[in-house]
Amino acid sequence: MRYLYTDSWMVASALWGWLQQWKQSNWQRRSKPIWAAPLGQDITAWLEKLVVKVCHVDAHVPKSRATEEHRNNQQVDQAAKIEVSQVDLDWQRKGELFIARCAHDTSGHQGRDATYRWACDQGVDLSMDAISHIIHQCETCTAIKQTKQVKPLWYGG
Repeated sequence: MRYLYTDSWMVASALWGWLQQWKQSNWQRRSKPIWAAPLGQDITAWLEKLVVKVCHVDAHVPKSRATEEHRNNQQVDQAAKIEVSQVDLDWQRKGELFIARCAHDTSGHQGRDATYRWACDQGVDLSMDAISHIIHQCETCTAIKQTKQVKPLWYGG
């Protein structure tokens, strides 16, 4: 058995049951696709091969109440911050662009406003700058624009 400790209630809840519920509902919730479903599917496949006990650890506790798990959690948090800062100082921007790309794809390449509305409906805060950047780089949207510009041979205008 493997033990997974997390200070995130969202991660713990997903592992305790949300992933299984989403899988049973074909990765949909209220008839809408689950955000980041491919990641959830990968995690679900991994969990089917392993026996994992998920434990939630409070992130911030006084030193007088800190257990070994709390101290381990703090060490992992510090190590992650050091690793992120050494690898890439622009990780927040890249994270926002990744989420913007997912939002744009999931919203059906309907443009900036539709992507923004979809993100808001999911409770995701994205800047218009990130959305515009992703749309500008989107190959699907470029192909759609080019198709709209091509006039049929029978067009007389």
